[in-house]
Amino acid sequence: MKLGKFKKLTAALAVCAVMASALPVVPNMVSAASNIISNSTFDSGITGWSTYKESGGVCSLSTENGRLALTVSNVGKVNYAVQVFYDIVPLYQNGVYRLKYDISSSTDRYIEGMIQQNGGTYQAYTWKGLELTSVPQTVDYEFTMKAETDIMSKLVFNCGIQEKHEGVLPEHKIYIDNVSLELVDDSKVDYSATRPYEPPIVTNQVGYKCGSKKTAVFRGADSENQFSVVDAATDNIVYTGSLSENISNSYAGETNKIGDFSSVTQSGKYYIKCGNLDNSYTFEISDSVYTNLLDDSVRMLYLQRCGEVITDSDFGHSACHTGMAYVYGTNEKIDVSGGWHDAGDYGRYIVPAAKTIADLLYAYEANPKLYSDNIGIPQSGNGIPDILDEARYELEWMMKMQRADGGVYHKVTCENFPGYVSPEKETDQLIVTPVSTTATADFCASMALAYEFYKDIDLNFANSCLERAEKAWSFLEANPNLIFKNPEDISTGEYGDVSDKDERYWAAAQLYRATGNSKYENALNGMSASIGLDWALVGDYGNLAILTADNISKDSSIYTKAKSAVISQADTFVNCSSNSPYGVAITKFNWGSNMTVANAGIILGAAYKVTGNTDYMDAANAQMNYLLGTNPVGECFFTGYGTVSPENPHHRPSMAAGKAMKGMLVGGVNQNLEDSAAKAYCQGLPAAKCYVDNSESYSTNEITIYWNSPLTYLVSLTSENETAETDFILGDINSDGRINVFDFIIAKRGLISGGFSNATEAKAADVNQDGKYSVADVILIQKFLLGMIDSFPNEEEVPVVPPVVGGIKDYGTAINENASVIADFRKGETPVFFASDGWSNGSCFDCGWYKENTSFDGGVLNLTIDKDYSGKYNYSGAEYRTADTYHYGYYETSMQAIKNDGVVSSFFTYTGPSENNPWDEIDIEVLGKDTTKVQFNYYTNGVGNHEYMYDLGFDASEGFHTYGFDWQPDHITWYVDGKAVYTAYNNIPSTAGRIMMNVWPGTGVDEWLNHYDGKTPLTARYQWVTYNKG
Repeated sequence: MKLGKFKKLTAALAVCAVMASALPVVPNMVSAASNIISNSTFDSGITGWSTYKESGGVCSLSTENGRLALTVSNVGKVNYAVQVFYDIVPLYQNGVYRLKYDISSSTDRYIEGMIQQNGGTYQAYTWKGLELTSVPQTVDYEFTMKAETDIMSKLVFNCGIQEKHEGVLPEHKIYIDNVSLELVDDSKVDYSATRPYEPPIVTNQVGYKCGSKKTAVFRGADSENQFSVVDAATDNIVYTGSLSENISNSYAGETNKIGDFSSVTQSGKYYIKCGNLDNSYTFEISDSVYTNLLDDSVRMLYLQRCGEVITDSDFGHSACHTGMAYVYGTNEKIDVSGGWHDAGDYGRYIVPAAKTIADLLYAYEANPKLYSDNIGIPQSGNGIPDILDEARYELEWMMKMQRADGGVYHKVTCENFPGYVSPEKETDQLIVTPVSTTATADFCASMALAYEFYKDIDLNFANSCLERAEKAWSFLEANPNLIFKNPEDISTGEYGDVSDKDERYWAAAQLYRATGNSKYENALNGMSASIGLDWALVGDYGNLAILTADNISKDSSIYTKAKSAVISQADTFVNCSSNSPYGVAITKFNWGSNMTVANAGIILGAAYKVTGNTDYMDAANAQMNYLLGTNPVGECFFTGYGTVSPENPHHRPSMAAGKAMKGMLVGGVNQNLEDSAAKAYCQGLPAAKCYVDNSESYSTNEITIYWNSPLTYLVSLTSENETAETDFILGDINSDGRINVFDFIIAKRGLISGGFSNATEAKAADVNQDGKYSVADVILIQKFLLGMIDSFPNEEEVPVVPPVVGGIKDYGTAINENASVIADFRKGETPVFFASDGWSNGSCFDCGWYKENTSFDGGVLNLTIDKDYSGKYNYSGAEYRTADTYHYGYYETSMQAIKNDGVVSSFFTYTGPSENNPWDEIDIEVLGKDTTKVQFNYYTNGVGNHEYMYDLGFDASEGFHTYGFDWQPDHITWYVDGKAVYTAYNNIPSTAGRIMMNVWPGTGVDEWLNHYDGKTPLTARYQWVTYNKG
């Protein structure tokens, strides 16, 4: 909603409070008499200034002799065909401003200078028509901001065609200098009108299922100890509970308390009150609380349909994008009508379409009884669940995108994004872009999946799906790696990638599930389990296919690899969720963070299905709660639901209609501030609050079909019945049959929140059996996990055991909550890695590699330097490497290095001539001669000499620490314990390599390593390896 609609807020003005919650804090107020234009004399070049071109306008921007120089080569067809502007100019209602600048033109002409709205109607707040000559003139005047406050307006000069022009203007230059905008009088400015309302009590604004875990988050409740749940119909208190202790929340920049009201299970509408705090928004408790939301999440896709008449009172329109499309670079035209508009624009893309299809079909498979045949689409009432009808509409378009040879075109769009118009008004030429193997593999997977769902509905259609999937697979076999990049003359969404390995894994898994053909089984056996549920990383769809297949043995390596990949991620998400007051399973809020949250919920739901561990389901429900209101912004991110939801999404149909389409999940918090609105409203805010309900904020408030679909899937997974456990084992709080770190996490959470979700958990947590739960129980569980005790004695029988320091029982630092785990060695051997065996690197390596020097004793990976008892080499070393290769992204391990002269403990990526690749390598090496330092290095096509020695400030041999690096095309940044410590920019490696670790003694390198004294055995230890692609 627009900033100026907000009034000064008080607790009594409930309606105003509701409206204000969608607006973020304005972090930096403009002080009177300071220049708002930071680059006013162009000493910093053109920084902060940009151009806009359309309708034939051609221009370029530079500086000349300390002035801004706009070269206008063609004035175009409208007055704004050429614009030069300065973005993010805050104007406060009733403020008096002084605007001043020098301006001239090499050709006599007329232009317009103004400060205007940045979007919407583009209204001008101040305007001047200017006759320019080669003689500089000074424009200097004051104006009062009469309109409502707008902190993201922009200073604009319209330099396109003007009515006053006679004839064609030659190429010319417009010069601007000494620009200043000052707020000279703010005595009548009400700055409080721009401050948001942050509800002090946040809940899921839509509501909760009767039997689900329910928590509210409180802020500003330092002096409060209790809260009450109130029946909204009667205002009667139905439950009073205790608040947790204060919890510091750095991501939100606040201190929280948690109140658990899971015991309120009666259907109804409620709100929460606490002391003098404002009451929470009203929410519902009901087992059907998500029914309408689920229907609308699917019906949104109908409203996104392309190529047919849409019937709707607000968003109906005539058929759009029905013309033939050119195949890029050819004169061929093809029919690719149909499908869904992908996002806030009108492009149609195979890669995100495949994710959306997978989410919908797996959602239906997870809980078919939820989906009706009456949600209000043209196919409603045909006897087929509408979710399957809607998915088929997209599948039929996808079929049109496949070539005769099986390859699949990447996308169909116009050359550029359209204006803010309804879809039938985008009439530019459609262009189909070249085939990619990512699109082909995603198409292959989604068609194979579709075969299973439609074979009992329409066998001919289902068989066509399978035939096309297998034809796509044949294309993939013949074409190893066609990665798409936008042609230079196309600026619409790229959906590019760096690898198609995860897409191929998914395709093989779906084809094997659909056919049982050993050809696809063999392909899977030759692949590592991949991960990811977004459009770029889709490996987890392969894992889901495997884990839900009837024809794949649970004892097979294919199944165990998939299960391990899912459980490893789910464990990380549970840990992150349990450590967040808001229950969210991520700590980095990037573009589309709400999709990432929903995807985490899907993985958690899948983990619950294969283990029965209710911790996973509780965490999955927590992701739903976050999306629907239990978040630091206090926003239900699903339009049309809850008390406060987005009213101004970056969605062209909504912008054209002047109202938000119902049933859309917006992108959500994005700490990277990647658009003008986010930069204006969110600068300086904590990471978890960087969201703005503004139609210009495409990086936080856009919508997409593939952000909606994981929410649909998540509702399915979290709507399954859960079985309550009655028997229990002391310490096994989550009732999964074993006592592990997750029980310890629940124990800590119970101590903080003041209780557990059910009586069984509480009984299992009371390990000293004294009839109460306290810190003593947490300590006993921790001692059990550390091996200090092997059973739970009564309180008076607790033995005194000295603490274990270092060594293999030091479980070290935790895995980053947002990391994707490649291997967790604490769980034993993994098929992702294998040990080098029977050869030597030679040169400075005074050892051979032997598999037996690799072990998993003590719950970690051990790499050992020992004597070579075969006599072939002087010594034996150990090396562990991945079977697959990995490219750009963040790599991290937890390592305890060897302390001894002459040896190296390492973590690195490598590829080289033995794999028909250039020698590209990125190193982290701890030299045993001085384990208070770590050496970073890299090689690009065999060229090294990039060594950098970093002083750790601790001894790397005395315990586990994390070491990582972020590898990008233009730089490498190394990290120690999560902190960036060094960055290299020159001649960066570009070839994907294996992830490796090794330990070895050196020879002939005494100056580097010191002389090796022959001491054996020496062991380095590793806990886990993570990798985040991108």
